[in-house]
Amino acid sequence: MDKKDVYIGYVGELKSYESGVKKYPLSFKVEQLDELKKYVTGSGNVNIDFVIKNDGSGFLSVFNPRSADNSKYSKSKANQHAGAATSDLPF
Repeated sequence: MDKKDVYIGYVGELKSYESGVKKYPLSFKVEQLDELKKYVTGSGNVNIDFVIKNDGSGFLSVFNPRSADNSKYSKSKANQHAGAATSDLPF
């Protein structure tokens, strides 16, 4: 059973500066970075959404390209089955 949503990393408190710049510190543990490798797309990317809730707090949501719910967002059906297609090659 696939998890519907994947949340990895830590989003710190919003920091505002007099210049108008606002930033959120983001951090990952080494184990979390290793976990992100599970969500690499066919093009070699890991897609993460930085979501800010109404109360101003934030979180990171990882797009899982292998989830059945997300297959409709794939640009190519070949990307979804790339691993299976190579298993019948003689070399």
